[in-house]
Amino acid sequence: MSLNAPGSMSANDERWLEHGLGERRPAGLRFAAAPASVEGYGGRGVDGIAYRPPGEYLFKDKSGGSWWIIFHQFPTDDPHTSRRHGDVLACSESHEELIHVRVLAADVSRNEADAAFRDNMPSSYEEAEKVAAQIGSGRKPR
Repeated sequence: MSLNAPGSMSANDERWLEHGLGERRPAGLRFAAAPASVEGYGGRGVDGIAYRPPGEYLFKDKSGGSWWIIFHQFPTDDPHTSRRHGDVLACSESHEELIHVRVLAADVSRNEADAAFRDNMPSSYEEAEKVAAQIGSGRKPR
């Protein structure tokens, strides 16, 4: 995907890194799309760190579609505190077309979202959807 496409990504170090406050964060890939290129997120753009299935960059769904799964942090949250919240979003892969966005988990803690994806390591869109649905519930995905 080119950086001029409606959804763009930039690569960082792909390992889980130690950040301040003793947290582990995915350095991974950043995915962003401007509001004009997004459909299904209330006229808002998206910008977040992508979760990755093992050995891949995108999550495949049962019909063969490709999805970015990202944590989109709320812009009002202080980036220097451990109390960051946001949405876990599924963003369709795009090739010069609209990005379709689905909210998989709304208003969740970044700490809990990162832990859920790190601990469960989903390998498909459907598995990622189940993991996201359990964030904050204290239950393990089935």
